[in-house]
Order: sequence, then C-alpha cells, then structure tokens
Amino acid sequence: MKFGIMNLFPVNEGTSDHQVLRETLDEIQLADELGFDSIWLAEHHFSKYGILGSPINFGMAVAERTKRITIGTAVLVLPLHHPLRLAEDIAALDVLSGGRVSIGVGRGYQPSEFAGFGVPLEESKQRYQETLEILRLALSQENFSYHGEIFHYDNVTTYPRPFTPGGPPILQGTVSPDSFRERGAVGESIITSPNFTPLGIMQKNFSLYQQAMRDNGFDITTYDLPFMQQVWCGDGEAGLRQAAQAAMQYYKSVGKVIPGSEEAIEKERSYYAAVAKNIELLTLEQTLTHGGNFGSAQQVIDTIEMLREQLGINHYIGWLRIPTLDRAAALRSMEEFAGKVIPHFRAQAQAQRQAQQQSPSPSQSQDKAAAVVG
Repeated sequence: MKFGIMNLFPVNEGTSDHQVLRETLDEIQLADELGFDSIWLAEHHFSKYGILGSPINFGMAVAERTKRITIGTAVLVLPLHHPLRLAEDIAALDVLSGGRVSIGVGRGYQPSEFAGFGVPLEESKQRYQETLEILRLALSQENFSYHGEIFHYDNVTTYPRPFTPGGPPILQGTVSPDSFRERGAVGESIITSPNFTPLGIMQKNFSLYQQAMRDNGFDITTYDLPFMQQVWCGDGEAGLRQAAQAAMQYYKSVGKVIPGSEEAIEKERSYYAAVAKNIELLTLEQTLTHGGNFGSAQQVIDTIEMLREQLGINHYIGWLRIPTLDRAAALRSMEEFAGKVIPHFRAQAQAQRQAQQQSPSPSQSQDKAAAVVG
C-alpha cells in the first residue's frame, strides 16, 4: 500500500495567494520527510476555489525541495492545454525530478475555466482525447505525426526527452461505470475520488475495471490503483467535528463551480443537477459518515483496510489539508497519519514478505515430497 496527499490550493478568508503557495510547498517537503509516497497537485483557474493554474511548473519547485516523493497531478485539464507544450513541460519535470512523476489527467467541468481560455465546452471530449493521444506519442517517440479533427502535426520531436523511458505514467480521472470498463479493457491506469458514492457502487465500478483488465490479458497486480478522499486522523470529538465541518464547507463550495443546466453539455446535465442537489442537502452527520475518512488512527486504518479488501486499492491518497481546516490541525493530522497509519501497513507488508521468503516454493515442496517417497 502506497500513501499520498492531495493539494487543492484554495485561498480561504484571511489568507493570501502567496501564503497558500509557500505553505503548501513547506507541507509537501514535510510529507516527503514523513514518508509519504506521493503528492498530487490540482489544476484550477480564475477562482479562489483553487489557485494553482500550472501544477507542472509548481512541480519543478517540489522536485528541488524533495528527495523521494512522487509528484502527481490530479488532474491536468487536458482540453485547456496545447499538447506539445504540455509534453515538453512534463518531460522537463520528469528529468529534474529523476523520474518521480505521475500525470493524472481529466476533461474538466468548470464552464468559467473553458470560457476564460476561449475553449468551447462542447469540444472538451474531442480535445481531451486528441491531447491525450498526442501526449503519449510525444513522450514515447522521438518523431511522430498526428492528424485529428483539431490538431495536426508532421514529423515532430519534443525536447527534452523524458527521464522515464516511454514517459511518466498517465492516469485518467474516472467516474462512470462505462469509463471503468472501457479503460480496464485497454489497460489504462485510472485515478478516482468518489466522494459520497455508496460502497456498493464503488465495488461495482472497480470490479468492472479489474474484470476488464483480466479479460484482456492485463496483469492488475502490476498497476497502481489509487483512491482519493478527505482524511482527518486524530483523537477528540471537537477535532473530529471541526474537520467534518471544514469538509462540508468544501463540498458546498464545489456546488458553486459545477456547471448549471444551461452550461453543461446536454448529456451531462442530469448528472450535474443530481450532484448539485446532493450538495445542497448535505448535513454534518452525512459528511462524518460518508464524506471522507475521519477518526482515530485505528478508525482510519480500519477504513483503509476495508477499502483495500472491498475495492482492491493499493494507493491511498488523503486530502489531509482539508480546505478551511485550521492549518495547525491539518499538520497534526498529517503527522498522526504518518506516525501511526503508514507504519501499520508497512509492518503488514514486511511481515508478508518475510512469510513468503520463509515458505517453500511449489517446486521445492514437490522436491521434498519426492525425497520422502524415495
């Protein structure tokens, strides 16, 4: 089991843009020192909901401030990027970090972001697919040509070439059952953050993905299977409710940036309408029970073990820096998680490795049986 932290970069009342960027960089360095495996940077534009417009550029600073942690994006909004420039930037980050990069990508959903960049929202699906295809070509091949509906290139090579052979891994943000099945069928890596999605639906989605992987000859055990949710780890009812209140305020803020009925693509209007209604009716108690992983270190461990057993996840990403939660409380939660939760799973993994080393292989058992019979 790997462990990561998520970073949204919101600017709350009483804080400044400068403060958010500098403090988040400090927190990421702390996460590296505490033993987290990955950090994930969100891309947003034109609002204080999230002020990091270029996770790749920020990742350059992270690469210089850290030693071992993987630098991930969750997610790059592909329709808003020029694919060749993005390939160059990703490769540069991969070089400077020594190959410590994972690229999460998504189609985006905020109308104001598309309007700000002059990109029609109805083109988002086509632009997403073409940009993804070009990224894979640019990062894996030294010379390529591409002709789509939007982008056309002949005999292009981007520089620098990535440090990681073939380029860093690309994970696609995945929500719908069809997407889980389709991406599993072609062996594509995914990343998901299913807030308030019932466990039964998550089980179905992950099962669709894993079964499609197996049916098409892909070894699921060689893939990272990440899962992201808000987390508070600590003791005391007051701290617990403070964290849940902050999480609920975040979810309420999401309701202000999702598309309205007139802004959404026609096929997605009902989905966004349902999300908005659920957020509007959200209560503190619902947030405590279904809005994340909140509680003592043992309670957090129990939830992660349940998710591993029920969904098969092997990379748990916590939103430990919950927007509007007091920074000192968030840092205490991060340290508690690193001091108690991560060691629990690392000890489990070590015990399993030792047991495997001590147990004879099937061929050794057969040799011993033959010797006894002889």
